[in-house]
Formats: sequence, C-alpha cells, structure tokens
Amino acid sequence: MIRTPIAILLAAALASVAAAVAGAPPLRAQGDGPNLPEVRPVMLDPSTTALLVLDLSTRCDDPQQICRELVPRIRDFLPRVRGANVFTVFVVSASARGTPLGETWGGFARRPDEPVIYPDGYDKFVDGELHSLLQERGIATVMITGSSSNISVLYTATTAARVHSYKVVIPVDGMNAARSYEHEYTLHQLASLGVSTNFTFTTLDMVEFARS
Repeated sequence: MIRTPIAILLAAALASVAAAVAGAPPLRAQGDGPNLPEVRPVMLDPSTTALLVLDLSTRCDDPQQICRELVPRIRDFLPRVRGANVFTVFVVSASARGTPLGETWGGFARRPDEPVIYPDGYDKFVDGELHSLLQERGIATVMITGSSSNISVLYTATTAARVHSYKVVIPVDGMNAARSYEHEYTLHQLASLGVSTNFTFTTLDMVEFARS
C-alpha cells in the first residue's frame, strides 16, 4: 500500500503520542531545557551593597503589564532593605521621563535618599550615571531586580559583572518577563557566562544583611 504524506505525518504523530504515554522522558529531562542555576542563601554587607530596581514605574499599574505581578514582591522586600540601610536606586526608561509613567510605582513609597535615574538603554549602565552613583558610595555588590528579566535585567547584570566587575546577586523571584521562556532563558544566559563566578542566584527571602 502506498502511503500519502498526510498518512505518514499522522503515523508519526501517533507514534509520538504513544511514546509519551509509554513514559518517554520530557525534553528537559533529556538535557534540552535551560541550564537553570541553583539558588542559595546569601549574607550581604549593607555598606557595600546596592539594590537596583529596574523599570518598575507607574506602568505597573496597568493590568496588561507583567511587572504588575512583580511589584508587590519588591514592595514587601523593601522594608528589610531599608532597615539595613542598603543604598537603593530606582531606574526608569528614559522615554518615560517627564511623563506620568516616569514615576516609580506608588506602592514603593520611594524615599528622598533613593535616587531615580533615566538611562537611555536596556543596559542601565549605558551613560555612566549609575556606575558613578555606585562608585561614590563604595558599592561592590549589586542586587538586581526588575522587569523584564530578558531585557533590562539581563543587559544590566552582564555589564555589571563583565565591564565593572561588580559582584551580582540575582533574586530569581525578584524579576519577571512576559513569558516563562524569556525568564528561564535569562537565567540560563547569566549562569552560562564566562563571568559566572561573579553571579550569585538566590531568592528574596534568602537574602540576609550582616549587622554592622
């Protein structure tokens, strides 16, 4: 019997389903998924650590923005950061400056000593202002949070470690992206970089600050 292309495709599809039913391992178990880093507790020196909050502006009031799901987590983390006197910098897109979207998300209740800057690029070190702010305070470690994982967090973290040699702490639940793939891809990239020894992966509740 001569099999048509449609019949061949159908047979292949049925064979694939049969294999799955028989217990064939998922792709990730075969090593085809992202190389996700392990998280671990961290103890940070508050005098040399800065928290960077990227692109969590009033745009996060919009239910269509994925950052809306992230801002409550960062809001709940801020009291611990402030209680330890950790330097915090809010970063907003340059295109939003001077508009209602140029303000940091209201729930953060940003303090006067927490600057907001407006670099013109995905990499928030692009114009030098952020690096200057950190250097003035003797910052050696940056903890990076924000949205989106695959844009501002990825590019800023890479420059922080590779160009400026900061120790970079990534709370995996302190950032998000529109799609889980984009979030996991970011973690894969950061974990796979040649400067990966400069990265520590953790969660917000695993972060502790040493007492001075």
